[in-house]
Amino acid sequence: MTTDNTHGFRKAVTIFIDILGSQDRENFDEWYKIMRIFADTITREKSYDAAHPHTVYKREIHVFSDCAYIIYDYKLGIEECRKNDDELMCIACYNTEKVLSEFLRNGFLIRGSLTFDDIYYDPDHNIWFGPAMNRSYYLESKVAKYPRVIIDPRFADRLAEYNNKKYGSCEINGSILKKDEDGLYYIHYLNSYQLGFNRIENLDLEDNVLSLCRAELLKNRVTPELQKSINEKYEWLKKYILDSRPYDDLFIEFGNESN
Repeated sequence: MTTDNTHGFRKAVTIFIDILGSQDRENFDEWYKIMRIFADTITREKSYDAAHPHTVYKREIHVFSDCAYIIYDYKLGIEECRKNDDELMCIACYNTEKVLSEFLRNGFLIRGSLTFDDIYYDPDHNIWFGPAMNRSYYLESKVAKYPRVIIDPRFADRLAEYNNKKYGSCEINGSILKKDEDGLYYIHYLNSYQLGFNRIENLDLEDNVLSLCRAELLKNRVTPELQKSINEKYEWLKKYILDSRPYDDLFIEFGNESN
C-alpha cells in the first residue's frame, strides 16, 4: 500500500485543477499536450520526492480528462512535532506555480482551488474520495470564476499571514499568494515571471498570452451570456500578466515613455 489511511480519512492539502475550454476542444494535439504536461509533472515530482528523502511531505496526482487533483500529505511515520499544516500549504502553492505557469506557457487557461480537509486516497487501487475533493471542486466550479487557483477562504487569511512572515522578506521566493479585487487569495503563478527569472522565456510568455487574449476577445460567441463570461476571463488574465510585469521592465518602459 502507498498510504497509511486504510482506517479512514486523513487531513491533507488538496488542489483541484481544471483546464478551461474543454467543451470546444476537438484537436488531438491539444488534448495530447495537456496530458503530456500532466504526465511530465507526475514524473518530475516523483523523481524530486525520491531525490529528497529528508522532506516531511509527499504528493500524489490523480489525473482524469483535462482535470487533476494534486494531494500534499505527510510521509508515513513523520512525528507530530515536525508537522506544520501552514507550511505544507505554502509548499504546495510554491510547487504548483510551476505546473500552472507551464499550462499558460502552452496556451491553456487553468482554474482551480486549494483546500485542507479530509480525504481518502489509494493510488495503487485508483481510489480517491472525500470532503477535500468535494470542497476543492466546488470552489473551482462555483467561486474561482477567472483563470486562477484560489485558496479556500477558510484558510486564506491565515495562510497569507504565515507566508508573509516566513517568505515575504525573501526576494528569491517572491510572493506566492495574491489577493484579488474580490477579496479572494489565489496562487500567484506568475511569481517567477514577476521576479524576472528566465527573462527571454518570460518575454515570449507575455507576448503569447497577450496575443491569445486579443484573439479570444475578438471572437463572437453563440450567446451574449457566453460572450460576457469568456471575455471576463481573458480580461482578467490580460490585467494579471500586465500587473505582474517585472519591476525593472516597468521602469524601463515608463522611462522610455517619459523620454
